[in-house]
Amino acid sequence: MTLTEKFIADAIHLDAGAEIMYGSDQMYDSYPISFPTVEFQLMATDALTDLADGIRLEKGCKPMFPRDGRMDDVDNDGWYDFYIGISKLAGKNQECRLDNSISFIVVNSDSDDNEDIYTIDLTESEQECIFEILNRQCRKYHSKDCLTLLAEAEKEMKE
Repeated sequence: MTLTEKFIADAIHLDAGAEIMYGSDQMYDSYPISFPTVEFQLMATDALTDLADGIRLEKGCKPMFPRDGRMDDVDNDGWYDFYIGISKLAGKNQECRLDNSISFIVVNSDSDDNEDIYTIDLTESEQECIFEILNRQCRKYHSKDCLTLLAEAEKEMKE
């Protein structure tokens, strides 16, 4: 395990109490193509929250949690909800893919960006690592791997 993989493993945890959200999405080539999606809610770990605070600080918003020992400049009432999804494009040779970013929503904040959605971009190697972590955690919490969950989403999409 590399150092980056260790940091990611510590940062990415499925919210075991949250419901898995099955869905579908579309893309347009020469005609609309629908494909199944599964979205997971992640726990708000220190690492994810720190990244989210940093992204919002760049936009001039107050952080949700104290930074650098400063308690006076914090949005105490708000929090973040983190999400990531998987999908599988139509076709026999298509593989299951992880989103290329983790989305987070600002919740219950007094800030102007309340209910805004931001993203934490992921490199290809981070995506691969997170996919493996999600697969392990899905097996642990739901007794199914990501491919099985996508098959269920596809079945639901067709019904």
